[in-house]
Amino acid sequence: MENQYYQPSGYQQPIDPNYDATVKDFLTKAIVSCAICSLPVGSIIAIVMGKSNRQAVLDYINRGGLHTARVKVCSALSRASFYGGIGFTIFWGFYALYFLTVIMAAVGAIAYHSGFLIG
Repeated sequence: MENQYYQPSGYQQPIDPNYDATVKDFLTKAIVSCAICSLPVGSIIAIVMGKSNRQAVLDYINRGGLHTARVKVCSALSRASFYGGIGFTIFWGFYALYFLTVIMAAVGAIAYHSGFLIG
């Protein structure tokens, strides 16, 4: 009697001749966007880079590309840089607001004590 539910023992993924170059590009962009996500202006750039790189990785997988550990790392780093960029953009916004408030208070105090403002 033949086994109807027989499955092959190993799953073979299609071979991509450009795998190394493609994944190297994905990984380079992911690492760079993670590296700059904590910088004041780099956080905004990291949001864009992380989102576009992750979308490129997902498109590569949907086109039938290899879904290996390196591709998963690229996707994870791109997502981390996207959310890290959002977090640091908020942080730097509050940081700039704090310093703007301190500078305005100092200017107000100097103007008050020098007689420009009548109190």
